Amino acid sequence: MTTSLLGDKLGSKRPTIMVGRRHLTEDLLVDVLLRLPVETLLRCKCVCKHWYALIKSPSFIEKHFHHKNNRARLLICNLTMSLDEGKSVDFSLLPDKIVPGVHPEQKILHQFGEATDFTSVAGPVDGLFLLEKAEFLAEDDSRLALWNPATREFWPLPPVSFELHPLEEHDYKFALGFDPSTRDYKVLWVRIFWGDWGMDVSPNCFISVYSLRNNSWKNLKSEFPYCCSLHEPIGSTYLNGVYYWLSGRLDNKSWRICSFDMGSEQFGEMQGPVIPNAQWGKLMLRGESLAIIVIDPGKPMACIYDVWVMKQEGSWTKVLTTVQPLLKVACWPRSLWEDDKMIFESFETSQLVLYDPTTRQVTDLGFQLELIAGRYWVFNYKESLVPIRRGNDNQGKDNAVEQIDHFFNSLQRTSRPVGCYL
Repeated sequence: MTTSLLGDKLGSKRPTIMVGRRHLTEDLLVDVLLRLPVETLLRCKCVCKHWYALIKSPSFIEKHFHHKNNRARLLICNLTMSLDEGKSVDFSLLPDKIVPGVHPEQKILHQFGEATDFTSVAGPVDGLFLLEKAEFLAEDDSRLALWNPATREFWPLPPVSFELHPLEEHDYKFALGFDPSTRDYKVLWVRIFWGDWGMDVSPNCFISVYSLRNNSWKNLKSEFPYCCSLHEPIGSTYLNGVYYWLSGRLDNKSWRICSFDMGSEQFGEMQGPVIPNAQWGKLMLRGESLAIIVIDPGKPMACIYDVWVMKQEGSWTKVLTTVQPLLKVACWPRSLWEDDKMIFESFETSQLVLYDPTTRQVTDLGFQLELIAGRYWVFNYKESLVPIRRGNDNQGKDNAVEQIDHFFNSLQRTSRPVGCYL
């Protein structure tokens, strides 16, 4: 198979691919390549310069991410702690088709048994994740990193410099998003400092934004709604250039939502759905729409959950009502799958189950936290070709396993060797 670029040079026709004596047009070539998984496409980049440039082009990367063959799958991050083995982290990918009542096969994307510094993972945005580690290391050590599991690229972010403040740190939030106007991935870091408890003192907020294009942070003077408490969402709540948080109640009826525009780098507020007497809610995404899940205010003890979707700003519609699965122990919602199925975590056994409210079928996903403490992160994940390495820097591709291991394990390892599958 060879590439003919003569037509392009003469300006008479588009490039073609010769297959034996036949010619494969550019449109047909693109159509074939778009159907391939990321792992295969990474190998296809070595065929010729034309394929390399095509697969790396932003337009192809975007088309591949949204192609119907690139189906969403459940990715589970399982953090466990035990007295014998310490802290361990597994990233497991489930098949795109989950058979009701059958344990799905798990594909390990990354696994390491000694992760002393691991704190959390956020995302995904276009297949990219934001990883966080504990902040007790040297001042010049990076705390955040970007990771693309499909391309095996790992990129530690440079340290961020905040103005020191004598008040006690109370809270912080991270958000990963994309600026469509500059085609730049950004990370928002909000630190909120409070005065002495019980005193009428407004919090001090320090806001910084990281640009992947510039590989640098900048501090913002953007006005932050001081009365907003940014509640952790279920999964990523980035949508169309904006990141969203649930920030409390305007009154006893309607919710308040805080937003950050990745392009203008400004905060905003809007009203959420009007749900009288609802005492608990979490913001999330349902497909390509912003959604909120609340406990049915009329029957709080029955664990009936309502899902509301924002059709346009200020317009919300209830689209789903689901009852907690009939298990012997209480459960907690962890994610939404295929618009109407819910993933629950058991309070008592820490098992993850997939529940279909239509058939009332409960499927054990095969995960269980062990011993002292642990946590699940459940993501709707699609493979992506989005690059995160800067310029011609080759770090982070061939040695991604070693880089991730080193990033999260600054202390001396004394237990079993790390097992990584990338």
